Amino acid sequence: MHQFVRRIRPSNFSSSSGDPNGGPKYYGWSVKRAVINYSSPTSAGAECIDPDCTWVEQWVHRAGPREKIYFKPEEVKAAIVTCGGLCPGLNDVIRHIVITLEIYGVKKIVGIPYGYRGFSVEIVREKLSRKVVQNVHLSGGSLLGVSRGGPSVSDIVDSMEERGINMLFVLGGNGTHAGANAIHNECRKRRLKLAVVGVPKTIDNDILLMDKTFGFDTAVEAAQRAINSAYIEAHSAYHGIGIVKLMGRSSGFIAMHASLASGQIDICLVPEVPFNLHGPHGVLRHLKYLLETKGSAVVCVAEGAGQVSYTNSF
Repeated sequence: MHQFVRRIRPSNFSSSSGDPNGGPKYYGWSVKRAVINYSSPTSAGAECIDPDCTWVEQWVHRAGPREKIYFKPEEVKAAIVTCGGLCPGLNDVIRHIVITLEIYGVKKIVGIPYGYRGFSVEIVREKLSRKVVQNVHLSGGSLLGVSRGGPSVSDIVDSMEERGINMLFVLGGNGTHAGANAIHNECRKRRLKLAVVGVPKTIDNDILLMDKTFGFDTAVEAAQRAINSAYIEAHSAYHGIGIVKLMGRSSGFIAMHASLASGQIDICLVPEVPFNLHGPHGVLRHLKYLLETKGSAVVCVAEGAGQVSYTNSF
């Protein structure tokens, strides 16, 4: 899947990021930018909307403060919505979005309650500010609530137009971001100058070009308790074997990091690395060796491990 940057027009407004009292602004020298160049405008999917826009040959660049920004902060009405299931760190993300928007000078920030359903007329939206979110990261769940499903894309965009929302932050997983992309396409079709920002919600840490997704550290930490319990059980039994299955349908980041962090895992199986159960170099042969030499073994398995080799074996 190609990812790209669409530019509405050049960013002309000075950014107020930094100390609101006139201290140093944190951009330029403090931001590392990583740019991947493509050979032609069409290969990167770039598109200009305003007549004075000039296309810039960038596929992706690292997020961070900018000296020039597109929207005038005083004209921005930002909305934040959390969809799907709960994930560790949701409130922390909400808090930092609100605080960062205020640093840039945005005064109008609202929270959409209960996912996309919150765009319905009958649900009251919550005004957000630094005071409201100051300690919210100390609580679990989502300050705004979550849900699945909601109104049609057209109704959601109608609701945003009626309320003057021109910046939407969407926190969610695959389905949520499919909805965010549909909202984005509907806004393009209507020629609306509205930014849709997707924040991937996955504890699997499996998003291309992202250093780390929120919730991943919590998942690895929680896995330590399960691994330690499995180790105690296996170590206490004659030729005991402990097996811990962790999340990771298509990637084994949680299993790998939890195994390395614990120091108690003998075998770690992840979807990215094919393996054989039988044979001279198979997992079972190595497991037998561990029982003969150590007396016990602990295995950590990502849920998607072996799906390529053993899909048709059962």
